Amino acid sequence: MVEVLDFIKRRFPEEDMWLTGNCYYFAKILEARFPGGIIYYDLVNGHFLYSYYGMLFDWAGVQELTDDMVEWDTYQK
Repeated sequence: MVEVLDFIKRRFPEEDMWLTGNCYYFAKILEARFPGGIIYYDLVNGHFLYSYYGMLFDWAGVQELTDDMVEWDTYQK
């Protein structure tokens, strides 16, 4: 978890719409850097996050998995 948070702080110090418009791309960046996780989509907030070893991340850090979130690969089908 610390490795992912350090990566976010070091590489993306400015918000740059990672929470409001570019969240999908941010999840894809995390997926490329830390492979083996799952991209989730928050149906209520229209927001993408990346799950890695049971922890859910976006630009703001660690988030809570809710019932309103679905695995993106599953949702697309």
